[in-house]
Amino acid sequence: MLISAALLLTFASGALSGFRIHRGADIEHQTIRTQRLETEVLEHHLPSVRSAYADIVENNPGEATRLRPSYLAYVRNPSTSRAFERAIESEITGQSRAFRHATTAAREAVAGLIVVATLLVLTLIWLFELERRAGRIDRDNAARAEELIRLRDEFVAVVSHELRTPLTSIIGYLELLVDEDSGELSSEQQAYLEIVQRSTSRLVELVGDLLLVAEAERGPLALELAEIDIAALAADAAESARPSADARGVILRVEPGSGGTVAGDPTRLAQMLDNLISNAIKFTPERGRVTVHAAVRGSDAVFEVADTGGGVSEADRERLFDPFFRSRDANAGAVPGTGLGLTITKAIVDAHHGTIEVESAPGVGTTFRVRLPVGERIAVFSR
Repeated sequence: MLISAALLLTFASGALSGFRIHRGADIEHQTIRTQRLETEVLEHHLPSVRSAYADIVENNPGEATRLRPSYLAYVRNPSTSRAFERAIESEITGQSRAFRHATTAAREAVAGLIVVATLLVLTLIWLFELERRAGRIDRDNAARAEELIRLRDEFVAVVSHELRTPLTSIIGYLELLVDEDSGELSSEQQAYLEIVQRSTSRLVELVGDLLLVAEAERGPLALELAEIDIAALAADAAESARPSADARGVILRVEPGSGGTVAGDPTRLAQMLDNLISNAIKFTPERGRVTVHAAVRGSDAVFEVADTGGGVSEADRERLFDPFFRSRDANAGAVPGTGLGLTITKAIVDAHHGTIEVESAPGVGTTFRVRLPVGERIAVFSR
């Protein structure tokens, strides 16, 4: 019931924000037509004035009706253009006021939509956590457990899919709002819109993660295989994470390894390494080290991401790959995250018929080791 109400409110907010932004765009187009008419009048080119006025008649009959008396007087006697110009200026002034009002209303509607969508996602995560803690799935009733899991996955997939469309619209509308052509923004308004953009991007990433987890629950992820240079893959992933490491004062380096290639999905494997490296950076203190290594060992391509963080307890290691699981250290240290990164990483490794291992000790650090098959073993599962 709570989710249904939040989902309905999200759609209503999306429709309202879309209507208000569309209204603002209509007013802007109307203003452009009126300004064109003013330009033609100032240039005293009667055929162009007739054409510009006809455009207004076609698109905005109300404005055309208000301008009609002064327009007819101007057509009969172009020397009376001053009265026509005043009428046009009056229309433009009114349109400017209406556009400012519509833009403000649209910004408020988009901000409201962001808040509602955020609450919906947080409510979904909260329900998952309640289900996990309460242990409502009866182990003795396997059929019922499977049904609950299936319904949960379908619910996540449906809600995430339905959220993606309004979020995509929000991003597009935000780009319109920050565009210089849509009106000048104060520094405070610009800062607010930048906050909304960052929050929207995080929501889009979270929705993508939820969809990927739901897909993995239904079976192996679909892959688009290609030959990948493992050294280049590791180097690119480390370079992408370097700004984050630098911001936290963490030393990030790539250790050279034996070159080689592996058949895999480039996008998914890059996502796998991004998750492991960003995770290591988040849990490594300032002046700590994160090391990335990639090499071919026998019939496996091996990727290792090691850090000098606080390590993971044995109890937490058993649940590291569970959806939405966050270790006690992560909760105590308020480390940002949703608990989906390692779940997605394992799903990607499983889809490539690989394995992932964790070596860790409190106070020493953690090493994640991924092994992916190469050569003949790859040929077997890619056919």
